[in-house]
Amino acid sequence: MNLFRRLSFELWYLRHPPWETGIVPPEVAEFIATHPPGCALDLGCGSGTSSLALARAGWTVYGVDFAARAIRMARQKARLSGLTVDFRVADVTRLPSSILLTSYDLVLDIGCFHGLSPLERDTYLDGLDHLVAPGGCWMLYGFYLSGETPLHGSTVGKQYDHGKRLKLTWRRNGMDKKDQPSAWFCYRV
Repeated sequence: MNLFRRLSFELWYLRHPPWETGIVPPEVAEFIATHPPGCALDLGCGSGTSSLALARAGWTVYGVDFAARAIRMARQKARLSGLTVDFRVADVTRLPSSILLTSYDLVLDIGCFHGLSPLERDTYLDGLDHLVAPGGCWMLYGFYLSGETPLHGSTVGKQYDHGKRLKLTWRRNGMDKKDQPSAWFCYRV
């Protein structure tokens, strides 16, 4: 992760980043309502909104973000709500061994993947096969990158080798609040 990008995210958390809505996305709420609690990893968890929703529903949750300020906010929110979530400052392309030694029923990524460089995306995707437990899911939300349209897929579909364990089970196209094309994806083992 380039130093300038890392610093810019830290600075965003001095104020209120636009992506921190405090609202659990409907797709995540639907997943929680339709799946029994298990073990979840929230990649790029920010201030922990979705991580805390999972914990509230009985999940064992690990949240990772490289912005130390975001993790401090997430830990404070967990303390105030009486919930237990293992929040860690870490780069999603170089996860700590303690995170890598566990497999997860849900790996959640709300807006982290699309912010990575092409090389970082490759590293991230290579690690997914080891993170998602048998029968588990990888749920991803992201914006379409430069030159992409909803009709032509997404960087995930273009980069992720369909011969790997994870298979796309559903996709929902949408628009973010700035009318930028976006999509949710759910891959399952």
